Amino acid sequence: MSMVTRCPSCNTRFRVTPQQLQTRQGQVRCGRCLTLFDGYLTLAPLTDPAPAAAAGAASAVPAFELQPIEIAPAAPEPFAAAPAPAAEDRDYGPPPQQLTLDDPSFLEPPPAPARRGSRLWAAASVVALLVLAGQGIYAYRGEIAANVPGLKRYLVLACDWLECTVPLPQRPKLIAIEASDLQAIDPTRPGLIQLTATLRNHAGYDLAFPALDLVLTNTKEHTLARRIFLPAEYLERGKDARAGIPANAETTIRLDLDTGALNAAGFRLDLLPAPVP
Repeated sequence: MSMVTRCPSCNTRFRVTPQQLQTRQGQVRCGRCLTLFDGYLTLAPLTDPAPAAAAGAASAVPAFELQPIEIAPAAPEPFAAAPAPAAEDRDYGPPPQQLTLDDPSFLEPPPAPARRGSRLWAAASVVALLVLAGQGIYAYRGEIAANVPGLKRYLVLACDWLECTVPLPQRPKLIAIEASDLQAIDPTRPGLIQLTATLRNHAGYDLAFPALDLVLTNTKEHTLARRIFLPAEYLERGKDARAGIPANAETTIRLDLDTGALNAAGFRLDLLPAPVP
């Protein structure tokens, strides 16, 4: 339904619809004087102009009869015809005020500044930070679980979804070699020997089994051979390497070796971090 609103500055009227006013929150700009005003304040229904007064209204006035009067015609006086004014000299007065019903100029919202590029950079930065944080958590998930036990449950759930495991922390410096020995297994075969070592975990939490760095030496303590043994190689069959060494506990390992003709007279044993499976 069309309605009419009026400019409070120049009194020009405009035809509007409720939908137009609702779209611009009632803000209207006058197309004549460019004044900005609230169209709701002067809103009125559009009505047809009132019908013209009946032409017969004059009949209500009583008619009077005019008496004829004889008037002698006067002699015409000569006169000089005044020149007609030029078209450019004619004064027509100010133009009449016209009440137009043109559509008003509604305010257009100012264009928003271009922020798409900055938003993309911000989103890319956030994604990059999340990726780096995820990689760090994945790489040190075992250390995080050991230092913050409350997070271990969530790390295990995440690894179940990612098909990984939460390994025990690698802290070889917190594991001490309490005792170690190298004995011949068969006197008739001097190349067959057995390494025995007792490892103690001095940490207050479980630790992963370390790797064994074994060096065989001769009587002058010169190196004859060296090899690194992983937990899967020196643990007894059926023992899960992922179980680790319990907190403040000891474990004994035995490793059978065939040194051939090396004729080792001594050895050195060190502990190293084992690769995470």
